[in-house]
Amino acid sequence: MNTQIASQVIVAPTIDPDFLLTHLEYAQWATQKTLAMIDKLPAEALTRSLVSSFPSILETLRHSFHWDKYYLTHLQGGNVEVGEIVPPTTYDALKQEWATVHADLQAWTKANLPTKQNQMLSGWADWPVWMVVMQVANHATHHLGQLVTLIRQAGYAPQQADWTDLILYYLHRYPQNLPISDKAGH
Repeated sequence: MNTQIASQVIVAPTIDPDFLLTHLEYAQWATQKTLAMIDKLPAEALTRSLVSSFPSILETLRHSFHWDKYYLTHLQGGNVEVGEIVPPTTYDALKQEWATVHADLQAWTKANLPTKQNQMLSGWADWPVWMVVMQVANHATHHLGQLVTLIRQAGYAPQQADWTDLILYYLHRYPQNLPISDKAGH
């Protein structure tokens, strides 16, 4: 796919669909690990006012869910405005619906990415599918990092088993039969 910008032609990168899928799977794995940490917090910690991009843990989760659902809708051929997605208002409902969104994202990606990765989609901008998949993964990583900070502020100190480092996911997904050091990732 070539894109014309002024007098310059930019060739889109060739990206292996499995690479894209792996990063989407990582975002889902890291989200599940983060939700498991949040499950260890007292219920009132989710709505407690904290200093971050969003006023609470729950609002940060709702924001991340919102964009996952937005991009999924566009990947599936739908057209929705940014403000039309209304995330669930409770943590339990959010976790349940998010599991469905993640399953649908993964199913769509596995079935369609090899043939549609350069197909253009329209939303708040026009983008090829591969960019949307990478955006979903990157956006999740960004806000999961914020959530870990908020989780610490709420009183839970993540343990090594909670870590969501990309390399730990790679080692989980592609085992190397090597022990993981206590110093891994940090």
